[in-house]
Amino acid sequence: MNEFPVSLDTLITFVRAIRPSGDALDALSDAMRVSGRIEDQADALIGYFVDQARRAGASWSQIGESMGVSKQAAQQRHVSRSGELTAGGRLFERFATRARNALVVSLRLAADDDQAAETEPRHIVGALLSEPDGVAARAVHALGVSDEEVFDALRLPPIIQLEADTSAEQARSAQFGTDAKKLIARALDISLHYVHNYIGTEHLILSAATDGPVKAELEALGLSSAQLRPAIESQLSAAQAAKEPKSE
Repeated sequence: MNEFPVSLDTLITFVRAIRPSGDALDALSDAMRVSGRIEDQADALIGYFVDQARRAGASWSQIGESMGVSKQAAQQRHVSRSGELTAGGRLFERFATRARNALVVSLRLAADDDQAAETEPRHIVGALLSEPDGVAARAVHALGVSDEEVFDALRLPPIIQLEADTSAEQARSAQFGTDAKKLIARALDISLHYVHNYIGTEHLILSAATDGPVKAELEALGLSSAQLRPAIESQLSAAQAAKEPKSE
């Protein structure tokens, strides 16, 4: 095996740089947080190559053998990443406020959809537009695509009508489907790719455009992952520049 890309000395230096004037307990606390990030990235790394192996036609038995675990353990590990999407799951702790709000709206969209028994990726994508100041919605609009065009392509009702007519009881009855859970788990991978410590609306829409049942519809609208990435990165850069203090 080649030399490991990140050495212990590099990690120690990184932790100490977080709070240079902190004491040993501060450093320990920071080390725990960094360790958690490393664990998340390790899970994302394995998940990425499991997905690649599945797309290449490998069976769960073959994947388990490559991982050094049983077929059942390999399946359980892969499925558990999306299964963390529960009220107390770790994934929910990572959502930025607008992304979390959009997921709630996606549940309402599904509850109002007579043709859906559970929340699907198309509901999540449509719900992202309910946060017009979110990075996802701004990127979509910057690419010249309107909310109405997205709703029509995904066979969804307008968000404004949804919010007025859908009850909380209907929203509670909806469930995230398998494809929706995969979309959210993939959004975590995308967030880690950008070295972000949150899951935002931008990660969710990039996930939808990268793989899954709405990829083709988004591409037809001019919202492929290749088109969305630069638009999203431009929005993120603009937001960062707005936060930086102006020089006198």
